[in-house]
Amino acid sequence: MTVIDINLYYGGELCNDDENKGLPFKGRGIKCYYIQLHRRLKTLNDLKRIIMEELRVNPILHDIKITFRSPHEVLHERINYRYMAIEEDKHMKIMFDRMERMTQIIAIELYISVKPRAEVGGEEMQQTTPIENNDGHRYQDESFTHLEEEDEEYVGHTVINGGDLDDRDEYGETIERSNFDKNVDDHEIATNLHTDDLFDCDENDVEDDIGVRHVTNTIPTYTPPAPSFYANTWKNMVDPSNVEIPFVSTWQEGMDFSKGLIFANKEAVKRALTISAVKENKNYIISRSTKVKLCAKCRDESCKWYVGAFMKPKLHGQWVITVYVGPHTCISLRLPKDGRMMDSNFVASELLPILLKKHTTTVHDLRTNMSKKFGHELSYYKVWDAKQKAIAKIFGDWEESYQRLQKLLLAYIDQDMGTRFFYHTTPGSVAGTSLLHYVFWAFAPCIDGFQYCKPVISIDATHLYGKYQGKLLIAMTTDANNKVFPLAFAVVDIESGSSWGWFLECLRETIGGVIPDEGICIISDQHESIKNAIATWPKDENGRLRVFHRYCLRHVASNFNTHFQDSFLKSLVLKAGYAIQEAKFDNIMDSIKNAEIESIKKKLTIGGNGGDPKPFKPHTYLMSEPVDMWTQSHDGGKRYGEMTTNISECFNGVLKGARGLPIAAMVEFTWSKLVAYFHDRHKDITHDLSEGKSWSEYAMSIYHANKLKAAQHHVREFNNQDDIYQVFTSYNNHSSGGGHHSYEIRLMDRTCGCGEWQNIKIPCSHVIKVCELLHIDPTKYIDPCYSLANAINSYSHGFTVPKSESLWRDADGLKWLPNPELLRDKGRPVKSRIRNEMDGVRRKLRSRREESDLRENQPKQRCGLCHEEGHNRRKCPDSCGASTSGHLPN
Repeated sequence: MTVIDINLYYGGELCNDDENKGLPFKGRGIKCYYIQLHRRLKTLNDLKRIIMEELRVNPILHDIKITFRSPHEVLHERINYRYMAIEEDKHMKIMFDRMERMTQIIAIELYISVKPRAEVGGEEMQQTTPIENNDGHRYQDESFTHLEEEDEEYVGHTVINGGDLDDRDEYGETIERSNFDKNVDDHEIATNLHTDDLFDCDENDVEDDIGVRHVTNTIPTYTPPAPSFYANTWKNMVDPSNVEIPFVSTWQEGMDFSKGLIFANKEAVKRALTISAVKENKNYIISRSTKVKLCAKCRDESCKWYVGAFMKPKLHGQWVITVYVGPHTCISLRLPKDGRMMDSNFVASELLPILLKKHTTTVHDLRTNMSKKFGHELSYYKVWDAKQKAIAKIFGDWEESYQRLQKLLLAYIDQDMGTRFFYHTTPGSVAGTSLLHYVFWAFAPCIDGFQYCKPVISIDATHLYGKYQGKLLIAMTTDANNKVFPLAFAVVDIESGSSWGWFLECLRETIGGVIPDEGICIISDQHESIKNAIATWPKDENGRLRVFHRYCLRHVASNFNTHFQDSFLKSLVLKAGYAIQEAKFDNIMDSIKNAEIESIKKKLTIGGNGGDPKPFKPHTYLMSEPVDMWTQSHDGGKRYGEMTTNISECFNGVLKGARGLPIAAMVEFTWSKLVAYFHDRHKDITHDLSEGKSWSEYAMSIYHANKLKAAQHHVREFNNQDDIYQVFTSYNNHSSGGGHHSYEIRLMDRTCGCGEWQNIKIPCSHVIKVCELLHIDPTKYIDPCYSLANAINSYSHGFTVPKSESLWRDADGLKWLPNPELLRDKGRPVKSRIRNEMDGVRRKLRSRREESDLRENQPKQRCGLCHEEGHNRRKCPDSCGASTSGHLPN
């Protein structure tokens, strides 16, 4: 900082002294004095000395109070101020530091109030002799040493007419064109300030007149001067030079262009030009653009509208409008308000604050926001493209994100050595690079907590919809309260046999040390590659299977309905799959078998893939798959009641916003979500434990429902030696079976004839009735995976606070790059999951689709040229050139 400008406001009381508003210093009688310093001062006494000497205040008789108009915050390029009292040396340091950081502020504004020194008496005052010089009277006291006189830092002063201060703008942020000289060169700031003199002062340009001090031991008692000393004889006197400092202003949204407006940088000038064009619905072109100059003119050659902005080194590199010819003189062509003057870069800058708060904001909502703000309807693709650019600004470049991912994963391992990640690459076309095809990651707290969850894993895949295509593979389980517990993630290029096989191999390596002795169950769709990969899972040292594969029942029923197009039979398939008792399963399957027999009699067929008719055999189709793969009654208790992959699909919704982010940001998103999940759930479980609870809310809800049913049962002691009992249910006319059933309970084997206890691992109503007979607590037969002890252990391995990115270690080896074959094609991307039969798009064969799914109810295509609906610009009849789609223009 070579020169520090200070405006001193002195001579009257403030009329706006609210310190929180920080309004400009105004008041009757206040004058403005202008001083310059060549360096920062270190002590408050130095600043007071210079100010009191400048204002000709006797430091022996009076003291001064300094109030700084401090820049507090910048909102939308508008500066808000607060008053700050300068009472200590540290306050002065804060003042100078703040002015250095905020380069758009060109002067320090201080309000000076004078108060008498209470301790000064008639016998203690020192004699000071006023010495005449060309500036008037100056007072010196003996506290001013010769060293300080030689090191004076300020240069000159300028007094502004104090009587006109009340007429200036309240915030001091607006420049009136009348304040600028019309005769100066258009390429310079039009002011009467002689800026070269202000900024090019020599450090040796200090005043040479030093007051001579005559110090005596005592002085006579002070007597007030004659009334003529106070008579107002200057009321009609006017300074003929009328030297004033114009109020420098930065451009704010809504302001018209004018000479002297200041902008932070070149991009700010461009933004202002675009906003002005949108406001007036006029097009402009950049006629010249260099590092120090930007000129714009109206697209209409007959219009004289012109703006010239230049970079001013003396204003710390800020840009100033030095030429303005306006307003527009062209005749309005009534351009459609389609935002054509806003490019995607401008839109991205406008969307940035919105996406910083919520990066998952939809393109539809962003379009609506832009329409409300500017009154223009932007195209979907322009907003989508702008969103991608804004996302890249927030989370990093899409390509650079792959190199950042390498360091990020290593940083997670440095935080917790239990974290695992794997990757698969192939050599890139550029030396020292490799193409990333697969990457797998699982965080240590999730791996460690899995051993306390239900031993059931659900796996699923979902689409990525960012700049690059791909699939996100997810492995999920559930905790003691049946809450989703994310386990592992992977990004692959496509969903194939090799990618699923690689993912399951990584999963096996990750959780191999925490798999329970009874093994785990993996639920998936009927993808053949998943089936083959799980079949190769090695057995334990005793030759027992460590993993059991099961199908998602929703996928089985959906595939069945796609094949046979019969919604009634589909409902029977779902009932058969959910049936716990084998007898109920057999009854339902008999109904499906009867339907097959009837279809054979009627010679009903279905169309094959090649168009050839095939026999209608639903029962044969279902029984072609092992029943233990899709039914609960034959499962053997491996599923713990989990019949679908809904938990994975549920978490897909949580990750929906992340699936459009660069890959490193997506990994960070999963980490951040899990940090929040672990914190909140550990807190909730701790609260439940403090209330004396032992079991999860999910388990107790099932237990209490079964306990109510047990009241209607009857028990017969059958074999006390082997703990075998017989339970009868009461008659129930409202039940499909009518009630009055008999079930065998073996407490030692933990089995019940209904099968519910074995499958869900929570005592059924029949077991509870036996426990009531024996006066034992039925909850002791609940599986430990539902206990709050397991629940708290699931979330006890907390996440570690990450290091700063600057401390991450560099990755060794080749640099990762995205696979260029996965670059998304041009056109509107598919963001949401494609609706299929499982979404109920079509209920039965040849039935009408839901209204929301009809194409005619979707937004119609709109042309970018004529802006009419029903076609695009390639097929527009107003097109003057050949169509790229092969259609000739009319």
